[in-house]
Amino acid sequence: MKKLLSFLIVLVFSTVSMAYNLQGSAKGYPKPAIEVENLVNEEGKPTKLSDFKGKVVILYFGFTNCQHVCPTVSASLKRISDALVEKGLKDKFQIVFITVDPKRDTPEVLKEYKKSHEFDTFTFLTGKEEDLKKVWKAYGIEVKEKEMEMKHGDHVMKHKMISHTPVITFIIDKNGKIVEDYKGIYLPEDKIIQDIEYLIKK
Repeated sequence: MKKLLSFLIVLVFSTVSMAYNLQGSAKGYPKPAIEVENLVNEEGKPTKLSDFKGKVVILYFGFTNCQHVCPTVSASLKRISDALVEKGLKDKFQIVFITVDPKRDTPEVLKEYKKSHEFDTFTFLTGKEEDLKKVWKAYGIEVKEKEMEMKHGDHVMKHKMISHTPVITFIIDKNGKIVEDYKGIYLPEDKIIQDIEYLIKK
């Protein structure tokens, strides 16, 4: 009888753990998140991904002058963050933003951006372009800078435009392993909230 009871308990826990599927295994996950070197946060403090070990990390790339894609993703992550904070999980997760525009995204700019948008659970990382290029490449991010001409009355102004592909958000577990990613501008917010809760409790 005791053996049967023990078997049933193990079966129940196994079933519960199998019931939730991050779906990352179909993409080759989990795999170790590649460390970032020589970057600083919005306070100018050296920061690595491993500094957040023990927390679930949401990692994404962007730049503060982005007009369309980045604000959409950031707003979505802000809503996800707010929902998790309401559940009392503020200290259990961290959102990490890595810039693709280090020339303009200085620590001072990132600090003001964080403050003005109330991104309390976000950490913003920047650094030298040569160091960031290694990070972009490691995570499959292609950054392009092109010059565009825009007419302002009788004057033609040249503007440098930055783009990066793909638009991707990584989910990293408490042990520093990527377990899932979401591609595209529009994130499945409810699903990501469930992912984070599951990984926190795991």
